[in-house]
Amino acid sequence: MTLFWIAATLVAIAQVMILRSTVRALRSASAQAGRGIEWAYAVVPAIALALVLVATWQAAQRRDVTVRVTSEARA
Repeated sequence: MTLFWIAATLVAIAQVMILRSTVRALRSASAQAGRGIEWAYAVVPAIALALVLVATWQAAQRRDVTVRVTSEARA
């Protein structure tokens, strides 16, 4: 689980830096057209990645696997 949290933290930092850089680029850009789509191209993957990380965490936490050993299996 430690490896998951290290990876999740690094991914979150990278996404924050991408969003920060997008905001800076949008502030300095003189053209107003296309700002919404450019912001969407930065935000939508960040949201999708967050959903993937949550799904991965939930899958890793499931401990529904049970093993039955029958007398036939032992023979």
